[in-house]
Amino acid sequence: MKEILRRIESNRIVVIFAIFIITAFATFALVRNGFFTMYDDMQVARVWQMDKCFRDFQIPCRWVPDLGLGYGYPLYIYYAPLPYYIMEVIHLIGFSFIASVKTGFILSVLLSAIFFYCFSKNFFNKWVSIVTTSLYIFVPYRASSIYVRGSMGEAWGMAIVAFLFSSFENFYKHRSIKSGIIFSLAVFSFFISHNITIVMFLPIFTVWISLRLIFGRSQIKMIRNAILFFLLGLGLSSFFILPLIFERNLVHIETLTSGYFGYLQHFLNLKQIFISLNWGYGPSILGPSDDALLGIGVIHSIVAILGFMSIYIMHKKQKVNLILGTFLFTSFLAASFLTHEKSTFVWKAFKLDIFQFPWRFAMISVFSASFLAGFILKGLQKPKQVYIGLLIIITTLTLYLPFFKPKDWFYINDRQKLSGVNLKKQLTASIYDYLPNTTKRAPDNVSTENLEVIYGDVNVSKIKRGSNWFTYEVGVNSENAYVAIPTYTYPNWIVMVDNHKVDTTGYGDYGLVSFNIPSGEHFIAANLLNSFVRRVGDFFSLVSLGIVIITAVYEKLNKKDISL
Repeated sequence: MKEILRRIESNRIVVIFAIFIITAFATFALVRNGFFTMYDDMQVARVWQMDKCFRDFQIPCRWVPDLGLGYGYPLYIYYAPLPYYIMEVIHLIGFSFIASVKTGFILSVLLSAIFFYCFSKNFFNKWVSIVTTSLYIFVPYRASSIYVRGSMGEAWGMAIVAFLFSSFENFYKHRSIKSGIIFSLAVFSFFISHNITIVMFLPIFTVWISLRLIFGRSQIKMIRNAILFFLLGLGLSSFFILPLIFERNLVHIETLTSGYFGYLQHFLNLKQIFISLNWGYGPSILGPSDDALLGIGVIHSIVAILGFMSIYIMHKKQKVNLILGTFLFTSFLAASFLTHEKSTFVWKAFKLDIFQFPWRFAMISVFSASFLAGFILKGLQKPKQVYIGLLIIITTLTLYLPFFKPKDWFYINDRQKLSGVNLKKQLTASIYDYLPNTTKRAPDNVSTENLEVIYGDVNVSKIKRGSNWFTYEVGVNSENAYVAIPTYTYPNWIVMVDNHKVDTTGYGDYGLVSFNIPSGEHFIAANLLNSFVRRVGDFFSLVSLGIVIITAVYEKLNKKDISL
């Protein structure tokens, strides 16, 4: 056993192989032609819409043209875009939309494993870090996120959280320009990864870095540099964060926290939180009849408790570990409490309805428990480390690996997924989410590309449409005409008739962009321009990107990792 540990500690290839095996076991069910059923069956459509933005040079992508039953809406102003940018790059390489989505899920697991291993390695040896990484990957919540709910955002959120913590620990250790830039990129990725994960983990991360800087006796210079690189990462994400914050009032968001998405329907009982193995593919409902396994799980519950006890038994003289471990165990308990209905008063007092599903806080519990497990092994003799580590991994795989597969599989391609009934389901799914508030209700049928003639005699001879623009060549045979473009009214939709801007209003229940046209032949061009807030966000992102590039080039030209 000592020889096994020695080989693991001395051979990087063994670690790479272990991470590859962990990822392969968790995602093997995705490596085949076709696609599977999921509750958030919008992933292919979202990548398809991102592709239309890219091919139209609408970068960053904000308005998607076909969702909302073909009327379009500002999805990527409000919906964190990172996974979809990555999947679009995969698609541009040559993968189909379906293959790009499956690859997106696989990458989320691979990066979760890599980054959590790197995070753990700052505190434990390689073998212990492999064990903690196995726990972070093989948990019912992740299996449900991918194979039942199809939550790409949560899957990537778990990966980027590990990236955020590991990059900070790397910066804390090396205190160099290179590690600072990596930390900034992690902060950037975090803020555009998944909205709920951002709000959930930002307080946890803030306390973590505060504890590290305070009890690590960091110099003022280190604290200053950490803040500067954090702000640089925040600046990189400004193109998304600023519009998200300052333009929230422009769309319907009440549907995100009402009906099925109301938090009161999704609390778990103690058995479901800590010990249930009742795996199923049903939706989340209140009560014991729920067969969606969304809790922490028995293994993670046990290792969290044992890990915390181990800190006070074997590591109590290590002040930093004691403080960090206590904080994470407290986070584990607090997050677990928030998934139970007894926490209703907290949800009401702090208006936590934005989280929608209380069981989402299991992400914090899983992160904390996986890390705390390392303290069980850290103080043991090497043979015991191997035996107990193997026991944890084998038990985890035995209980949870069967969950990592979809319920149904269909041998379907892009053409079939993005046409007919399949397409209409995706165009209507979540139709009220981020619908401009100029609309009174969602449309009943898929829109056409043609102008809607409200009154007048109008002939349309040519139509062109892009991701966020329309052009028409029309002839008005009546004295004038009143027409509407098939898209929702939203700030900064600009309509030009023969290169002259015209006034527009929202027409009908759908709030379509409508305007008057005089008699005669005309060329109409409609474009969605960026608002002041969006332009400011883009500016800060570009400036921050410039700073990153200049800093990286400066560090490279000096041919060494410059210490700060």
